[in-house]
Amino acid sequence: MTHFQQLGESKVKKMQEITTELVKTFIATRIASDDDEEIDEESLRMLGQIARCRYEKSCAVLMDIFDPVAAEYQVFISQASMAGVLDGNIKAAIELYETKFAWFIYLMAVFVGNRPAYLSSDECDAADGELITKVIQLMETNQTLVQGNPAFLSKKMDSALIFFFSQYRSAYIGEANAKEVYKKPNEVFGIENQSDMLNLIMSKIIFNLQCWGEDTTVIWKSLELFNDLASGYSALKSLKKIESTTLLMQNHLSNEFSFLRNSDKHRASRMLYYQVLCKILFAEDNCETEFYEFMKPFEARLDELSLLSTREEFQQPQVQRAVVDLFRDLRGFIGPIQSRRNFILFFNWFYPDYMPIVQRAIEAWSPDPSTYVLLKFFSELVYNKSQRLNLDVSSPNGVLLFRDASQIICSYGQQATTQLITDENKKYTAKCLGGKYINFGVFWLYQDKAISDAFNMMFQMMLNIPLNDMMNFPKLTRAFFLLVDEFSNEQMMMDPNIPAEAFLYVLEACEIGVESNDPYIRTHACTTLNNICTYVVQEKERVTIEKEREGKKRRSEGGLLLTYFTQFPQALPKLLTSVFNMILFDDNNDQWQLSRPLYILVLLEREFASKYTNQVILQQLPERREFVSKLLSHLMEGSGWTLNTKDREKFSQQISNLRRELVLHQITLASI
Repeated sequence: MTHFQQLGESKVKKMQEITTELVKTFIATRIASDDDEEIDEESLRMLGQIARCRYEKSCAVLMDIFDPVAAEYQVFISQASMAGVLDGNIKAAIELYETKFAWFIYLMAVFVGNRPAYLSSDECDAADGELITKVIQLMETNQTLVQGNPAFLSKKMDSALIFFFSQYRSAYIGEANAKEVYKKPNEVFGIENQSDMLNLIMSKIIFNLQCWGEDTTVIWKSLELFNDLASGYSALKSLKKIESTTLLMQNHLSNEFSFLRNSDKHRASRMLYYQVLCKILFAEDNCETEFYEFMKPFEARLDELSLLSTREEFQQPQVQRAVVDLFRDLRGFIGPIQSRRNFILFFNWFYPDYMPIVQRAIEAWSPDPSTYVLLKFFSELVYNKSQRLNLDVSSPNGVLLFRDASQIICSYGQQATTQLITDENKKYTAKCLGGKYINFGVFWLYQDKAISDAFNMMFQMMLNIPLNDMMNFPKLTRAFFLLVDEFSNEQMMMDPNIPAEAFLYVLEACEIGVESNDPYIRTHACTTLNNICTYVVQEKERVTIEKEREGKKRRSEGGLLLTYFTQFPQALPKLLTSVFNMILFDDNNDQWQLSRPLYILVLLEREFASKYTNQVILQQLPERREFVSKLLSHLMEGSGWTLNTKDREKFSQQISNLRRELVLHQITLASI
């Protein structure tokens, strides 16, 4: 377009004629073909850009081809309706017309979607209004036919309509000055503004949710459009005010929505559906009354389930399906909540009244895969993202919630340890530990078994999986490293009963984790090592100080970790070697993450670190040894080797300097 604007007047005129002919030829060729070709959105978008070079003329060309086909279709439908029965020939003809109209809608979509922001004229917006009117006419004609005969339901047309409305959204939602685009729709349908258009789009989305329960693609695309419409502060508020949205919010669990009756096909769709409804519900600040009204359908189902008490009742297939669907929906609903006020509103509604349903179902089903839905819901419930679950100081709910978590872990773990472990038990344990809304010291102080039982089951499940097997399951591995990161932050040091096997398992996992190609795993592995080794340094310093102070008893907390490192003297040197190797010999972008545990490991193993660097120097070519020796000497001698943040940061900077110097001198170190 920039090059086009720089051409002379004669060349511009010639280019305009060429673009118009190109658009005409493409459309005519595409519509004349009977082949059911797959839609190439990239090519269509390019056509939309070309059409904008002479937009009004391009739209006129499109209308000249569209109108005869639409008139021909009108005559055909009248004849088919009079015939009453749709035989094979009529159905084939209908499918052919639907394919043509789907192409027309896609073409009109890319015309509208390529509207240049802030540069469009009133004439071009008016032309878009003509296109929008044609699309609405097609949509309403098709929906009228479907209401009379479901055989007219067309996946191609409805998919095209979703695409059109998504293009309209990107071009016109939030555009306050585009009044001309609604002139024609207002004349024909009474659509005066953006709100009226949003209402029409929402009506179409609701129509799809009612009619396409057997098709995952149309449902998912419809909900993606719904989610897009609810994205953005002003767009969300506009969406909430319209009539169709209000109707949907009041009847969100209605049996009319066929996709909700087919949960096996629409698991992800149900989640997305309630994520969007959550955003709409909490679009306004004061929504307590609206919240409780919205939750009534959930409340009615939960009240029914609360009456069940035995394992046999929960194992009934219809009960199991109802519980799974319900808690999948609730998980989707609470996922987007960020503010503490809104989350506590849900938390107080759900907890503790309905918590026994989760516990009884897990006890009845474990280790059946159906429990995963409940574990994932509970994982989301205890997830304190954005500090949304910060409870009042006087509230006992944090302690009670962890007791429930402990009960769930033990109930599930006792059954699951005999089978392959999933990642969910570790994930929500990590979220409990990392939530920062529970004072875990209370459990140790009053010898509450909830925390020791939870940790013992965690160790049992951990050791039940061979380390090499675990690393072959990416989701499980990521959940594990999230867990050990949170556990090593404080709880590992407070637990007086951590088995030696579990401690070594964590260290060996971290050794593998720092060498992982997954940055997520490597980051958590590095943080875990940093947490453990920092604590060891602090404990050694404390022991030294207390030895010098007579008459003082040494504390026992944390002594177990020091004992383990004494029992396994090769653990720290092995870890130091692995981390140092990654910094010196591996091409990765995690130097800062790796430098954090390396600094503490060198602080703990100064003598071994010196031997290691000497070995690295000797491994290099003779002509490079002096240069490499200076780099490594500067690295090892440039810090104060304390736990001060200043010394840590200086060491990290020196690691970066070392890497930069190696690259600058084009030196690749020979590994040892």
